[in-house]
Amino acid sequence: MDEPLNAFLAAQRVFTKTVHAVGEGDWHAPTPDTEWDVAELLGHMIEEHRYAAPLLHGQDLESARMIVEGSRKLPVDGGVGANLAEEWDEAAVESSDAFSRDGALDRDVALSRGSTPARQYIAEMTFDLVVHGWDLAKAIGRDVEFPPEVVEHVYEQAKNFGDLSGSGFFAPPVDVPDDAPTLDRLMGLTGRDPDWKP
Repeated sequence: MDEPLNAFLAAQRVFTKTVHAVGEGDWHAPTPDTEWDVAELLGHMIEEHRYAAPLLHGQDLESARMIVEGSRKLPVDGGVGANLAEEWDEAAVESSDAFSRDGALDRDVALSRGSTPARQYIAEMTFDLVVHGWDLAKAIGRDVEFPPEVVEHVYEQAKNFGDLSGSGFFAPPVDVPDDAPTLDRLMGLTGRDPDWKP
């Protein structure tokens, strides 16, 4: 199995475990990503992973968007907890199945910036799983448990992204000591304080 696929699947397993550790009173807790609380962060990840299958199956972005919008579910009885966790589980299976298909990583996908190699796409998805998995764990007061080799893989990729704050989606990088854990240095690249507390 390809290293990028291994890293993606391992990161997804840890993210899923963290989702199922969210307590009933945690869904509206703040996260290190100041735009989102826990429920909103998970909603973002659900949508992101629902896009993977149609894009990898050759759909253009507009067609994929229609598929994703058609798959959205409304919370039952106004709740978010179990419903969001269930939606995440479904989206995670869809994306992992799509990326695991023979030849999937040799394709190109239609993203908003244009045609993009699937290997770059899966690297960015793995980056999001680790960064937002860290966000989610911090928000609910848990330790993060990503395998060291996955964190190292993502960090090496992220160093090649340049200054992420230029995208408008990240704060300026935070200074982190060179001898800090790799995960802390990765978070620093994304503008996150490794010592963040709610």
